[in-house]
Amino acid sequence: PLRPAPRPVDRVLETFTIYLQETRGAAAATCRRNVEYARRFLAPRSGVAEVTLQDLRPEELLRFVVEQTTACAPGTAGLIRGALRSFLRFAHVHGLCDASLAAAIPKVARWRRAPLPRSLSNGQLAALLRSFDVQSATGRRDHAMVVCMAGLGLRAGDVAALSLDDLDWQAGTLRVGRGKERRASLLPLTTPVGRALVGYLRHGRPRTPERRVFVRHQLPVGQPLTSQAVSAAVRQAFLRARLDVPAKGAHVLRHTAATRMVRAGASLKEVADILRHRSLETTMIYAKVDLPTLAAVALPWPEVRS
Repeated sequence: PLRPAPRPVDRVLETFTIYLQETRGAAAATCRRNVEYARRFLAPRSGVAEVTLQDLRPEELLRFVVEQTTACAPGTAGLIRGALRSFLRFAHVHGLCDASLAAAIPKVARWRRAPLPRSLSNGQLAALLRSFDVQSATGRRDHAMVVCMAGLGLRAGDVAALSLDDLDWQAGTLRVGRGKERRASLLPLTTPVGRALVGYLRHGRPRTPERRVFVRHQLPVGQPLTSQAVSAAVRQAFLRARLDVPAKGAHVLRHTAATRMVRAGASLKEVADILRHRSLETTMIYAKVDLPTLAAVALPWPEVRS
């Protein structure tokens, strides 16, 4: 059967995708997110014969942002705002709207370093790791993935992309490929992470020509895992461990890794290097978890005499 001709909105979104990839050099996840929010924004215009935003009013932008961000955390709301600004800049370049519209998008209130990062205590992390059946191949795989995230602060996408070629056993390093940082980084291959990886590679990983470290154990066997599959394995582990914690996603393991490093005496610069933060400002939130150091440098209240 003949495929239906693409709608004008679909053609605009396709061009927007190419703009993000080739002109802006955006990462794949950023492209998907920005295009998805642009699709939602253009939904009321999906049936038009020609997409034009010349009649777009600031009130319409405000209404869309409010609708999309009402139930979101400030960080997610900021991403939505950024996606819409990116689309409007593209639309201006392609003559679809006026340049001033992007400035009409309201800012999202976000107090930097206000909340403490959510992390697991040593006991909670131990309970999470005990939830894996390391006698099974799948259990060894998922256990190794969580050890990588909790030990080195890897993201779910980093774990999914990890290749056998990224492991340098002789030098004791692990290479994390291009991701949000758009450059490869070398991380220390710590003993717990190395042992977990060796246990999986020797006794759990199926035979496959695939070079990715973590692969499927069900059909199609040997194909690489996606970042969504990595995140799902983490959520299942939290359910098995029955941990009463506010955050049960893969990213809490990254926060846990950073918190444990700070409490072990690592400097913020060292933590930033491990987490691959582009700015030390991002890492500053972890200063608040080092309570003994903060107490040591805090000045006494003037009226208090010891």
